[in-house]
Amino acid sequence: MRLLAYVGTSLRPSDVDGLRPHAEQSGVDLAVRPPIIREDLLTIADTEHPATRVLILDGEFGQQLSVSATEIREYLATGRYLAGGSSMGALRSVECRTLGMRMHGWVAARYLDGTVNADDEVALLYDPDSFEPVTVPLVNFRWLLHRLVLDGALDRAAADDALTVATNLHYRTRTPDALARGVRRDLPERTASLLTDCLAPAVMDAWDRKRLDALDAVRAEVTELAPVGASRG
Repeated sequence: MRLLAYVGTSLRPSDVDGLRPHAEQSGVDLAVRPPIIREDLLTIADTEHPATRVLILDGEFGQQLSVSATEIREYLATGRYLAGGSSMGALRSVECRTLGMRMHGWVAARYLDGTVNADDEVALLYDPDSFEPVTVPLVNFRWLLHRLVLDGALDRAAADDALTVATNLHYRTRTPDALARGVRRDLPERTASLLTDCLAPAVMDAWDRKRLDALDAVRAEVTELAPVGASRG
């Protein structure tokens, strides 16, 4: 069985390396490709076995580059499997769910329930060579605040104020340093200190919701694809 995943900024190279043993033990061929662009699905329909599962995590944005709902409709009409989550995959899976595209994760669920409604909530700048994120997607910061409220570390009013600070920064300028400066400038000292600690590079992967959704999606797809009797690690 084969899983083809379109991966860019949502997973680190070490994440992909960590997923491969699980796939191998499960008897699944995990193929990783760069972020999806327009007409990639049409190519897959011509070159991949019909049983190959396709999982879209990351994709190029822009009118001329992004995979379209029309292309997805045509692909699904052939009876093939397609799922999405995390970033571009979350957007398209919500848009195309009635066509049969499967949704994975918290980000997709927030687009579905209307909590998130802007494409640029998942957008970010990144290093084109390593796909390492340079800026903080708003949806990740939104999830961090959600968890801090649930854990009792922040009240709802403080979380709303912090989200406003992040929202006022364009996704191209919302670096961890810029976000830390914003919360220190605009929020009470206790809230600013808590959030500044969360923006330390060593801990940011732990609340990168796009990353967590991507990991969960790959693991779920691999587990479902595993042949009967294969180790599910």
